[in-house]
Amino acid sequence: MTILEEFNGILRELLGSDDRPVVVFSSAWPFFRAIGLADHRIVDELVQVVMDAVGERSLLMPVFSGGYREGVCDLDVMPSTTGAISEAFRLRQGSIRTLSAFFSFAVQGPAVNEVADLMPLDAWGDGSVYHWMELNNARFLMLGTDPTHCSYLHRIEWLLRDEITYRYVKTFNGILLRDKKYIKCREQLFVRSLNPEANNDFTVLKSVLNAAGMVTTSVQGIPISLYDSHQILCSVLPVMKKDPLYTVINKNDFKRI
Repeated sequence: MTILEEFNGILRELLGSDDRPVVVFSSAWPFFRAIGLADHRIVDELVQVVMDAVGERSLLMPVFSGGYREGVCDLDVMPSTTGAISEAFRLRQGSIRTLSAFFSFAVQGPAVNEVADLMPLDAWGDGSVYHWMELNNARFLMLGTDPTHCSYLHRIEWLLRDEITYRYVKTFNGILLRDKKYIKCREQLFVRSLNPEANNDFTVLKSVLNAAGMVTTSVQGIPISLYDSHQILCSVLPVMKKDPLYTVINKNDFKRI
């Protein structure tokens, strides 16, 4: 059995018949190391395995970008900064990119009609793709990367924005270009402080997610994990509400006087 065949079987077993949307965060390098080859064809095969396992369900992958260039963010051509697998999925026929200059997602399946045109003022706030994931109890499938490398965790920071002292709201204005159409966009991000700089370590949340029922497995040493947004809300939210600096290494720089 090849690694891709084993990978296929594990994903199908993990996802089962649950029809909730699946959000994939990934890193291709562990697969390259296991296979002994770094090639775009491997990436395309990995994407196909994931799509086959997800089937008729909605599939989303982060395809974040660096924002505006001379006032324009061209979503048609701007490559994903979140890995080769997400970029290959973005380029697949049928993928639609959501409207954000910073936190866009490539989407296929029924969710396209629900999230394609979401463009809230607050990137992690109500009406955002992250809020939609929460409402639909989306499942987060982590492939080859640490289970805490999931950007939905920023939604928790936003929900606790009145207590969070290491981030502040910053507004960006520009033009999005998608399907060759220009769209005015005003977007607020909850950005990290740089003076002093906030040093986050979200891996401290791994034990919290484990206690909440996160499923972990591996294929030839490549880590795979699965959990859902409600597990994060019920486990991580209370922990960070009790200690808003839970994920910050340099806590003393941000403690309230």
